[in-house]
Amino acid sequence: MDIDNINGLDKAAVLFQILGESLALSMFQGISEADTLRIRVRSRELRNIPLSLKESVLEEYYFKMMSTKYHNFDKNENKLFSFLIELNDEQVFYLINTEPPKVIALTLDQLDPTRKMKLMNRFSPELKHSIIMELGKLNEIPLEGIVSVAKELKNKISFLPSPKEFSRGGPKSIANILNQMTVDDAEQYLEQLSTDDPELYTEVRKHFLSFEDLLDMPEHIMKIYWRNPEIDVDELSKALKGLDQSIVDNIAAYLSKRNQRKFAVYTEPLSKRDIDSCQLSFVDLARKMNDAQEINLADILEATDLVE
Repeated sequence: MDIDNINGLDKAAVLFQILGESLALSMFQGISEADTLRIRVRSRELRNIPLSLKESVLEEYYFKMMSTKYHNFDKNENKLFSFLIELNDEQVFYLINTEPPKVIALTLDQLDPTRKMKLMNRFSPELKHSIIMELGKLNEIPLEGIVSVAKELKNKISFLPSPKEFSRGGPKSIANILNQMTVDDAEQYLEQLSTDDPELYTEVRKHFLSFEDLLDMPEHIMKIYWRNPEIDVDELSKALKGLDQSIVDNIAAYLSKRNQRKFAVYTEPLSKRDIDSCQLSFVDLARKMNDAQEINLADILEATDLVE
């Protein structure tokens, strides 16, 4: 007899002989009493089965059992690591960056290809190599080990900072700091930055909004911004003090009819600090309108970059 030439009933009967009836019945759950009787009878008939064939039947059964186990696990694998979906990339990196390469590889393998590569590129070349090597050996991890890793990582989430607490600096962070400075200090820092690191200066300017940017916005934004009901013409006249008359006239032309009638050039002495304070109030208004999606600061800054 050859394993390829015996049917399922005979294979079940052989397993009855090898495992014993009580153990076999506990493993063959879900079969009817009639089928159980048939297997029991056939098992008694196949008494002279060669040992080699018994070994082949047992190996085949074990392989199919493990295949089914892995197949069922694959269906639930994403459920085990579903908590990763709720984390942003920064949190996932924080969660795994101190883990062994095998754990990092297993975690990254649960993510979509785009996220996987973004996070992979944050590791050092040496560690990245180790992670890639481990990715090729994930099938060697026992199921119990995968479940254990998932549980441990899920438990660590409670110690993660919230997304808003993550910050890694960069051009936008620098721009946010500059926006809190006085006009002179910010301009001085930008000038120095343009000399020391022109590339970083270019990136910072994409996020830094100055009062001068508001004077040279695209026309469609000028019409929306300068006609805002919150525009205080008295404050505007102070903010425009000392600027070329052509600039003042251009801004005044965009004001609402009512504000145009009220607007007048400020002629009284005014300190630089007061002028800066007035100008910053208009920058703040622009940011407020951006948050309300009334205007788009990106359009303003891109237009400024083109002019420069």
